[in-house]
This record gives sequence, structure tokens and C-alpha cells, in this order.
Amino acid sequence: MTEPVLRVIGTPATLIPALTARAQQDLPFRIVFEALDGLDCQRRVVMSPGSFDVCDQWFHALDLFWTAASIQPVETARITRWPEVTVAGTPIGARPSSPRSGSWPGDLLFVQPGRSLGPRPLGERPQIAMLPTTYNVDSFAITPELAASLAPDEAQSWAWLLDGRWHGRTALAADPAASVVELALAARAAGLVAIQDPGDLTIEEIDALFAVLMPLRRAGHFTRFWATSDDAVRLMMAPGSGGPMISAMWSPACYTLRGQGRRLHYAAPAEGYRGWHSGLCLSAAASGAVLDMAYAYLNWWLDGMPGAIMARQGYYISVPGPLRETLTPQEWAYWYDGQTAATDLPGSDGTVVVHKGERREGGSYQARVARVAVWSTIMPEHNYLVRRWRQFMGD
Repeated sequence: MTEPVLRVIGTPATLIPALTARAQQDLPFRIVFEALDGLDCQRRVVMSPGSFDVCDQWFHALDLFWTAASIQPVETARITRWPEVTVAGTPIGARPSSPRSGSWPGDLLFVQPGRSLGPRPLGERPQIAMLPTTYNVDSFAITPELAASLAPDEAQSWAWLLDGRWHGRTALAADPAASVVELALAARAAGLVAIQDPGDLTIEEIDALFAVLMPLRRAGHFTRFWATSDDAVRLMMAPGSGGPMISAMWSPACYTLRGQGRRLHYAAPAEGYRGWHSGLCLSAAASGAVLDMAYAYLNWWLDGMPGAIMARQGYYISVPGPLRETLTPQEWAYWYDGQTAATDLPGSDGTVVVHKGERREGGSYQARVARVAVWSTIMPEHNYLVRRWRQFMGD
């Protein structure tokens, strides 16, 4: 009889070698990991739920999965640390006091009567659609060359992505769910487009935004588009004047580049960050011994070591208690408390990525999350937006 295997799909943002190797080491069953581009992963979940058992994905895709009936509820009674779980540092069932644009990750967390999703937990051990795990806030990185060209006391701004001073030296993520939100923030900050809510663009606002972006694309303002953190690293390591001076960037790429000697600055934009949250969901087809293995994997994620691996590339975890016992005090002080590094600190692969005396841009995790301007989201006009994005990318 063939031994059951747990099949986990996700994105390269979290299914990094250090994480997958540790899971194989800690858990008593075989796991097959498959890292996919974000959009490809979402298509796989919706179209082929029988091809995976656990999916590691962003919360803003959750409604797609649930509507397609490709995932099953997670029983919080089977999640050992459920009472300790937070959503972006906010207690379960609560919401941040200040308003946010986009999809607040907790809004569609709980299974409701009639199989809808909502923000309200039902009972002490409710069913959820996705187990919250990692989260972070994103912005962009600038090179020392760009930093040296700034005016004294010039405020950091998303508008820099569209600034003519860095024509032909600006890079973006290829994922429209991330980049369109960031470009909407940029166009609004630059006074180029009147946008009411960058997390919920109307068709008219989408058209107005691309009326600004398309001429910039044709003129060569955007030098490259990257699909993964590894792509961003390769792009920013280009020597001399051929590489970008400013690039939308995810935290792991920034710290990897610092580990390779690139002294990038990760911006804390005056307009606020783009926030995101990811989690784990269960295939609708998972059952029996495989489902038991899936729950073991979900519980493992909350036990400290996965959170430490994520922290060392700049991410936060939904259950920080055991993480604090896993990180060194110096690591916790830098990554979570926003304090000056007392020693050199390693990344997830052991390479030094933070040097003694450095301080994380934006401060503590509470301060950084409090400055989220918009959460990653799939907008009501998502299909139209993606069509315009494809035109933009192919123009």
C-alpha cells in the first residue's frame, strides 16, 4: 500500500527552501511542495482542487476559492493555538480602529450560516476559510544613487514610481493585484489622477490611471517587471547604470540584496504601505489520513520555527508567542520591536542581512501595520483591471 503524501502548493514568497526543508525535518510524513506564480497558484486552486491538499495563498484571493467551492472549512477545534491567533496583530473578530482601504483580511475569515463568509466568529471553535499565518507591509526600495539625488528633507512617496527624475530606471512587480494598487497610490500622490479609493477603483478611475501609465510605458519609464523576489534580486544586482534605481519590492528581496552587499533603503512612504496577509487553506478534496496530515502541517506553522524563518526575511506571523521563544532577543528587538540591531543578524539562509547598528525602516511591527494605506485586494472590477494590465504589460 502506498504511503500517503501531503501535497502543498503556494508561492515562492513563503515556500522558501529553509521553510520546506524544516517542514520535512519536523513532520513525520512526506511532503511535496510546489511553488507557483501567484496567479497560476490561484488558477490551480479554482480549477483543480484534486491536485493539492494544502494551499498557501494570500487572503485577498480567498473569496475566489470559496466561491468556486475548491476549499473546505478549517475546523479551529483542530488548531492547537487557535486562541492565540491574530489577524495582522489584531485579535480575532476585531478590526483596526482606523479605516483601511482594500480587503481587511478578517472580513471574510469565518464561515457563516448559508455557507457565506464574514467577520463574525460563530461559537468558541468556529469554522474558518483560511488559517492566518504570515503578513507584512510592502513599499519600494531605492539605491544609494537615488537617495543621494533627493532634495534635503524630501518626503518618501509612492509618487516616486512615476517621477521623471528616474525615467528608465523604475521597476515594478508583474502581479496586477499588487502593482495596480501601488500605482494608484503613486498617481494620486503625484496629483495625476483623482482616485477616491485605491483599493476599489471604478472603471473610470482604471481608465484614467492607465491613460497616465501607458505613455510612460511606451516612453520606457519602467525598465523591467519582476514576477518573484528572486527575479527582483537578479534585476537589482545589474551592475552600473543599467539596473533600476527604484523598484517596487517585497521584503525578502530587499534583505537578500543587503546580504549580497547592495545597500538599498526600503521606503516608508508618507501615504502609507500596501499591506497583505497570507494563510493556509484546505482542498475540498482532502480527506482521511491526508486531511489529518494537513492539520498537522497547519499546526506546525504556528509552533515558532516557521515564524522565525519568515521573520528572518522580514515577515510577521499570526501567533507571535512561540516565535518570541524561538528568535534570539536581538532578532526580536530588530524584526518586531523596530530597535537598533545589537549584533549582526542572519537571514533565513544564514547569510548576514542586518548589520549591527541598523534599524528597520518604519519601526516596530505595530507602527508599520498601523500605517497600512490599503490592503491587497481583488477589486469588484478585477476582470477589467486585469485586461487593462495585460495591455499595459504587452504595449
